[in-house]
Amino acid sequence: SEVGGKAANLGEVYNRAHLPVPLGFAITAYGYQLFLDYNELTELIQKKLKDLDINDTDALMAVSQELQNRIVDADLPADLEASILQAAQDLRAHLPYDFKLSVRSSATSEDSEASFAGQHATVLNVSQANLIEAYKDVVASTFSPRAIYYRRRRGYRDQDVNMSAACIVMVHAKVSGVMYTVDPNDSRHAVIMISAVWGLAADAVDGSAATDFYQVHKKTLALEASAIALKERRLRPDAADGVLEEALPEDLKRAACLTGEEIRLLADYAVRLETHYGYALDIEWAIDPQGKLYILQARPLKRSQRFGAEAVGATDASPEAAAVPQPLILQGGQTACDGAASGYAYVIQSDHTLHHIPEGVVVVARQTSPRYVPLMGRIRAFITDVGSVTGHMASVAREFRIPTLVGTGNGTTLIAHGEEITVDATRRMVYRGRVEHLLTQKMAVNPMKDSPTYNLMKSVLKRIAPLSLTDPQQDNFRPAGCRTLHDIIRFAHEMAMQEMFRISDGVAPDECVAVPLRAYLPMKIFLVDLGNGLRKGFKAPHAELDDVTSIPFQALLRGM
Repeated sequence: SEVGGKAANLGEVYNRAHLPVPLGFAITAYGYQLFLDYNELTELIQKKLKDLDINDTDALMAVSQELQNRIVDADLPADLEASILQAAQDLRAHLPYDFKLSVRSSATSEDSEASFAGQHATVLNVSQANLIEAYKDVVASTFSPRAIYYRRRRGYRDQDVNMSAACIVMVHAKVSGVMYTVDPNDSRHAVIMISAVWGLAADAVDGSAATDFYQVHKKTLALEASAIALKERRLRPDAADGVLEEALPEDLKRAACLTGEEIRLLADYAVRLETHYGYALDIEWAIDPQGKLYILQARPLKRSQRFGAEAVGATDASPEAAAVPQPLILQGGQTACDGAASGYAYVIQSDHTLHHIPEGVVVVARQTSPRYVPLMGRIRAFITDVGSVTGHMASVAREFRIPTLVGTGNGTTLIAHGEEITVDATRRMVYRGRVEHLLTQKMAVNPMKDSPTYNLMKSVLKRIAPLSLTDPQQDNFRPAGCRTLHDIIRFAHEMAMQEMFRISDGVAPDECVAVPLRAYLPMKIFLVDLGNGLRKGFKAPHAELDDVTSIPFQALLRGM
């Protein structure tokens, strides 16, 4: 609750699972709130986001830009800034060398029921001189368009996400990547899945780089399958700040990133961590030039909710798929999220076209990217040339149940913009036209399930929905017996009905109790005054609107 899932889990991995993590410290959620309050930003943020329609992309971008600019331009309280710089200075006592920091988002709702994968910022290779600016960049990312959209769609209020930051000593990685402790599309598949790249893994997790892939049997730790990608470039820390992209030496382009011994060590760490936590994990890791393996992140793995026959057959083309009469456009890639969908292909050439993507299309792109998250509400499937099952986009696609096929190599070349296609992400095939028998009815997805808003509504509904006052003859049918709002409505309705029929008992036969109301409505309305509903001393044969003193009835008439 103070340092978010990412930082808390690093402490858990080091102190309780006893596996190596880089040194570091966390700037707390309290520090974040202190920063916002100091600059009078809390009320501004609430005002700007209150009535924002997240499906209005232009409005979302404008509000996001304004809030992020205000945060980046703001000053930190002096005591908070001094504490951050002192914490960085204190790390020097534990390190024999000059170091840089990775400043990573660790918001209070990250890595929980919702992954928030790729929605917030990480600033790599930060010197102490630039630490405060990097921290403000991470805080500002709380209000990026994709972060705002994601948390609204997943049922998180803005106040549920308070940005802590994990400031971690940079690992100058020789090789790094991500591993899953289970197949996300079929949890019965007892494997560990590892993706790896040379250098830093930032471009691997965001889906912009080709990765080596290794599949390890969980029980024996034996390598079951591997696919070595052609890797053109790598990221490495710059001598100053930030990172550099450089061309790989020829001997590394087609070389496997990991040795057999490193694969076994990674698999061993994965099994130990899954045993410790008791559930499937999504783990980021890095190996330094001396060969030491570090765990950089461990969070719950977002898996597909469908583990039926389709998922079991995900590794092979089934006879059913082979019998499809429509032409096969593409075969291959990796299943990031299983399922099938049909629609018109929308081939993305650059990010500036994201605003114009229409509803109901299949997006075909060169690479996966967290920037596509605001599209989740209006597209049917994803296909990418580059990317891996272990990337951020794959995690988010599984949360939203969007069939996603990644790493196809040439989807943007083979699929024509605007043609109708069917994506069978489970069997890794794309067909021309609409293949009806593959488009089985999907289970309804509730992306808000188990979110703070969802759980709040569940608890509130217990005070609203149940009805216990069912029989007016029972002893509990009285005000003290009301336990919910439904009970109050039932009780009030019963008492009103009884009073309405009882009031005529004391009226002489020649007296008229019901008074016509003159109102500009296409109906006849008669009033029976149960007491103080009409103005004092009213005796007229007709009532006007001004004669009505009952506030609820005035409201009803205005509404009508």
